Amino acid sequence: MSETPAPVEVGLCLAALSPLGLAGAVTVAADVGVEVVDLPADRCFGLTDADRLTDTDHHRELADVLRAAGVRVGCVSNSRDTQLVLGPHGPHTDPVFAGSPADKREYGQRAALGTVALAAGIGAPQARLMLGVPDLGRWLSWWGSEVSWRDNVSAWTEAAAPALALARETGVRVVVEPHPKQVVYDPASARALLDAAPDVGLCLDVANMAAVGHDPVHAVGCWGDRLAAVHAKDLQVWRQPSDPRGAGWSRYGPGPPIRFRALGCGELPWARTVAALLDEDYRGVIYVEHEDALLPTRQGIGTSVAALRTLLPAGTPQGRTW
Repeated sequence: MSETPAPVEVGLCLAALSPLGLAGAVTVAADVGVEVVDLPADRCFGLTDADRLTDTDHHRELADVLRAAGVRVGCVSNSRDTQLVLGPHGPHTDPVFAGSPADKREYGQRAALGTVALAAGIGAPQARLMLGVPDLGRWLSWWGSEVSWRDNVSAWTEAAAPALALARETGVRVVVEPHPKQVVYDPASARALLDAAPDVGLCLDVANMAAVGHDPVHAVGCWGDRLAAVHAKDLQVWRQPSDPRGAGWSRYGPGPPIRFRALGCGELPWARTVAALLDEDYRGVIYVEHEDALLPTRQGIGTSVAALRTLLPAGTPQGRTW
């Protein structure tokens, strides 16, 4: 009798392994027993050739490297180059691409279309696009103004139209990830965008949600088949009045400083969060995303993969025995 496959698969985001190159990155994934990865197409990571994202010869070259390691791509992602679709378009994004706002938007659109084309070319079912946000000030309501966060959602659907059209044509699903630098940053904004873009799926980063004050267990509920992928990392929040000590601290908006950790090294209730995902009948991939500044990359990845596997069923549960 063949073994029943696990209902949820453990994956790995390759961004943290970019210094090793693609062959080295997928070798690490294979070494920790991961068979599905998120492949970043951003120019800064160098795991793909950003000038050849639509080149079928490049697709074959990448596929050969992946096949040799026994790894497949579940999602092709782009979070830095595609940020320039909606911005900001000032000096904050000059390290990505320096130019006029129009030049930056064109650069971001090429990257978005190329990311979708690459996903289709190597057989990845998803393309995770982070297109930026036109106006973060719309978090707030302004007296006498009818402008709201929904105007950002409208701008997103208009700007994303070319990539969404290519995705429909090639059978790729575009997914978005909540993040303070994006139009989707919390449950309410995610619901608004998903309502406006029926083809789009949600890549839920539980730590990102918790970093802006949302309960991580409740955050995974009620998405149904719109929940396309999950990212897994842990979180620490600095609650003292003094500045934080140590490496890796940053701010996600006006709240207290936070830093991301390997699973089990922070304060998120991952056992209850995974149980909530299973209760919601989630059957996709949970991608470990290493962003721990205190642990060496391979150690942090191994720690997180092992911790996640202890929480996930390895096959079909037999249920109660009494």
